[in-house]
Amino acid sequence: MPTSRDFSPVDVRRTVLTMLHRSRASHLGSNMSVIEVLMAMYSSVDCEAIRDQHDDRSRVVISKGHCAAATYAVMAHHGILPFEALDTYHLDGSLLQGHVSHAVPGVEHSTGSLGHGLSVAVGCAMGLRVRGHGSTPVFALCGDGEIQEGSIWEALMLAGHHRLGSLVLLVDNNRISNITDTASVIDLNPLRRPFEGFDMDVREADGHDVDQIASAISDLLTTPSPGVVICNTVKGKDVPFAENSALQNYKPLDDGLLADALHYLDGLESRAGAR
Repeated sequence: MPTSRDFSPVDVRRTVLTMLHRSRASHLGSNMSVIEVLMAMYSSVDCEAIRDQHDDRSRVVISKGHCAAATYAVMAHHGILPFEALDTYHLDGSLLQGHVSHAVPGVEHSTGSLGHGLSVAVGCAMGLRVRGHGSTPVFALCGDGEIQEGSIWEALMLAGHHRLGSLVLLVDNNRISNITDTASVIDLNPLRRPFEGFDMDVREADGHDVDQIASAISDLLTTPSPGVVICNTVKGKDVPFAENSALQNYKPLDDGLLADALHYLDGLESRAGAR
């Protein structure tokens, strides 16, 4: 059962910016691009069941492990993590490090070495089916650079063979991998084509529209085949100096940059409220 939300992407972006500034951590662009995707994923599941670790809970596997700040922020806004825990992000002695870790309550799998999370998600879907919970949703989040890993396609072969209709892969298609365009490394475009070749049901969505992504997820969960939502996003979304910037992703936020970013978000919120 989806959890209602009374917060906006702007609220989450403020939270993430504060976390990154406090800890002098990087991956600004990677975190900003995926916020609406994470919001759609967690609004499509029973977050109380995840928080309380019910056996039949939905599984949300963050294979793109370097978006940890955004993941923890969205989990906190959905009531899975306490907000106070976010104050320790990426600081010495904290469980909340720069890549997601299953040491954190509510996190299913530790990721950071890319390409592993989807295999775990496939295993979760198969395990739930064996235990009589075959309709329980299982989500995996990958980056568009990450899907160049061969293990991704091995996992999809298995998912397709077993017709794991409860499995939905969401791809953060921000088109920047490391320090260059993703297509310059390996060009998989049009991106839906290779997924369709693996018998996936494919939807494309504006990766910064929570409702559109959630609708695609809901639609895919009614089909017998594994699904994928290609979420077309902007790296560094709503942080003007970081948008579509590969190098800014690796730079910490100083006081001035934080102030600029928060000021811009305030303007976005004011304009939205005036409509």
